[in-house]
Amino acid sequence: MKKFVKILLTCILTLITVIPSFAAKGAENWPSKPVIITVPWAVGGLADQANRALSQYGKKYLGQPIVPENKIGAGGVVALTEYLRERPNSNKLIYGGEGNFAIGPLFNPVPFKWEQFSPVINIYKSNFVMVANPKTNIKSLNDLKEYGKNNKVIFAVAGLNSSEYLMISALLSEMGLNYEGVSFNGANEAMNATLAGDTVIGITHASLAKEFVKAERLNPVVVFDEKPLKDEVYNLESVGDYGYDTFLVNRCILLMPAGTDPQVIDKMYKAVLQIFEEPGFKETAANLGLTLDPLSPAECDAHIKESTEKAKRFYNMIKK
Repeated sequence: MKKFVKILLTCILTLITVIPSFAAKGAENWPSKPVIITVPWAVGGLADQANRALSQYGKKYLGQPIVPENKIGAGGVVALTEYLRERPNSNKLIYGGEGNFAIGPLFNPVPFKWEQFSPVINIYKSNFVMVANPKTNIKSLNDLKEYGKNNKVIFAVAGLNSSEYLMISALLSEMGLNYEGVSFNGANEAMNATLAGDTVIGITHASLAKEFVKAERLNPVVVFDEKPLKDEVYNLESVGDYGYDTFLVNRCILLMPAGTDPQVIDKMYKAVLQIFEEPGFKETAANLGLTLDPLSPAECDAHIKESTEKAKRFYNMIKK
């Protein structure tokens, strides 16, 4: 009996020693095939363009190419739901953000939870701006308030369960205006509706609207932030300047399945950081107007949880 116990203890100790070495070796060998990164939103948007720029350097830093792909549908719900089939340490990654995990579920039930994903790194953050068709002569929130005294405010948005919709609806509710949102398939289509005069105002990424603002085809009205937006194109007051806090920081987080080896996550995290330092990638990011924002996995987790609490408050405001 004693001999059996001794053999059993020896086997257990051997396993304790060997299993971590296998795990480390597995992480060291990841990825063993091309890394596929899915953008669950429209082709041509900021995330899509950033992903394609990132993919140019996969072989250099991961030993395998990065293959970009798009799977659109329901503002990311379709692709993120399909992604639940992936196992930990998968060679497939996907993007998600506060719109998918903090905001969308407030409007429609979704079959996934934030806890089913492991954040790797945030790629960028983006300021949202309100823009108006120049024919309206709306150039500030005060102008919008005057317009709204006698008119319903029709605005364009990329999805009625998006962060954009929640922010602008919460703001217009606090301003006491009558409004209606019109949903489009992607930020570009939403902005085109405001350009064409089909909607009075729109909310979009500052970088996407920049060229139209420069050409005076759109009037910038306000930035959804706590501080003003001032650069070579914009000189905008923020909603915070008007006493409102109806803003959410828009981030684009790279995700893997929950349970993925922390060493695999760290390997991908460090690879992205190295790609961020590539001159070619920096140039592309600058041309796109991206604010690179490489949050760590823990910081990404904190962002989603903070956004969830804030989104619930905004949602209650617009449902009153």
